[in-house]
Amino acid sequence: MNTYTEDSDTELTLNPEFSSPAITEPPPSQSSNEVPFSFDELFFSRTDEKGIILSGNSVFQRVSIYAWDELLNKPHKIIRHPDMPKAVFWLLWDTIKSGHPVGAYVKNRAKDGRHYWVFAIVTPIDGGFLSVRLKPSSSLFRTVKNEYIALRKIENSDHPTPEKSAKILLSRLQNLGYRDYNAFMASALSHEIIARDRQLKKPEDPSVANFNKLVESAQHLLDHTKQIFSAYEGHRHVPLNLRVHAAQLGETGAAIGVISSNYTTIAAELQDKMTQFMESGTHVAQTIDNGLFLASTARIQGEVASIFKQEAPNKGASQEKEMINLEQQQQAYSHKAAQGLKEISVKISQFKETCLEMRKLTASLEVTRVMGKIQCASLDASNSSLPNLINDLGQFQDAIADGLKLIDQANKAIEYNIDYILECS
Repeated sequence: MNTYTEDSDTELTLNPEFSSPAITEPPPSQSSNEVPFSFDELFFSRTDEKGIILSGNSVFQRVSIYAWDELLNKPHKIIRHPDMPKAVFWLLWDTIKSGHPVGAYVKNRAKDGRHYWVFAIVTPIDGGFLSVRLKPSSSLFRTVKNEYIALRKIENSDHPTPEKSAKILLSRLQNLGYRDYNAFMASALSHEIIARDRQLKKPEDPSVANFNKLVESAQHLLDHTKQIFSAYEGHRHVPLNLRVHAAQLGETGAAIGVISSNYTTIAAELQDKMTQFMESGTHVAQTIDNGLFLASTARIQGEVASIFKQEAPNKGASQEKEMINLEQQQQAYSHKAAQGLKEISVKISQFKETCLEMRKLTASLEVTRVMGKIQCASLDASNSSLPNLINDLGQFQDAIADGLKLIDQANKAIEYNIDYILECS
C-alpha cells in the first residue's frame, strides 16, 4: 500500500514521458538562477526509511549549498523544489516501498533558492534508501521539463489527489510511446548515460549500447505481435459469416458448413494462443527494460563509488560504511542485470515455442482455405460473397505468416545481442 503523504520526506520524483527521441546533447547552458556543476560530478546520499539524510558526498553538500550540519539528520525534502509535481512523489514511494529501484528527473532547490536538475536513481538498502544522481543533458530531458510544467499546472488548477495525478502522468507516458514507467525510466537513464559520456568525450559503453539494441528489438517484436493480434481481431467475423452463407445455401452449402465449423475450432485455439502470444511478447520486453535499467544503475553506482573513495571523510559519517554500501549495490545490480539476460533467453525460448504453435495453426488455416476455394468453385458463381470470405481468410493467414517472419528476425536480434553483452561482461 502506498504511504505517500504531503509531508513525505523525500526529494525524488517520478515522471513519465514520451517516445524515445534522438539522443542529442544541447550545449550546456546555465541560468543565473541555476547552481552550476559539471558532468563529471556525481551525487550520492543515503537516507533512512523515512527519508532522513544519514550521509552523502561532497558534490551533494556543495551543490545544495547547505553545510553538513544542516543536512545530516534532516529530511531529504529540505532540497525539494515547489515546481515538482506531487504525482512523482507518489510514484516514487509506491515503487521503492515495494522494494524496487526507481529513476527520475528531479528539480531540486538549493539553500539560496537557486535550482539544479539531476537524473536520480533510488535503490532500497537495509534500513533505508541509496540515491545516486547525474547531470542530465539529453533531448529527452528537455521534453521532461515541459511535461512537468504541464502536470504542475493541472495539479494547481484541478487539485487532484497525488494518486490521481500519478494516473494522469502515467496516461501521458503511454500516449507518448512508453508501455509503462519502467520502460520510460530505463530509456531515460540509458539516454542520459550516453549523453553524459559524449559530453565527457568517453567511448561508448558497450553494455548500455547493446541493451538499447535489445530494447529496440523487443519493441519490434511487440509491434509485430500487436499487428498479428489486430489482424486476428479484424477477421473474427469470418466463421460466423461462413455459417450464415452455408445455412442460406441449404444442402448445397453443407460442405461450406463443415469448413466453417473447422475454422471456428481453429479460431478458438488461435484466440487462446493469441493471449499467450501477447503476454509472452510483453514479458520479453519488460525483462529487457528491467535489465537495461539495472545495468545502467550498476554503471553509475560503480562510478560514484570510485569518486567517493577519493574524498575526505564527511563529518558524522563512516566513509568505510558508505563505500561498502555503494560497492555492494553495484555488485548486486550487476549480478541482477546478468541474471536478467539469462531470464530474457528463457523467455525468448518460451516465446519461440508459442510462435511455433501459431505456425501450426496457420497451416491448419491453409487447409481450411484450400477446401473453401474448392467448394466455392463448385457453387453458383453468382454468389460472390463466399469467395470474398475465403479471400479474407487468406489475407488473415498471410498476415500471421508475414508477422511471424518479422518476429523471427526480432528474436534472432535479441539472442545475438544477449550473446554479445555476455561476451563483453
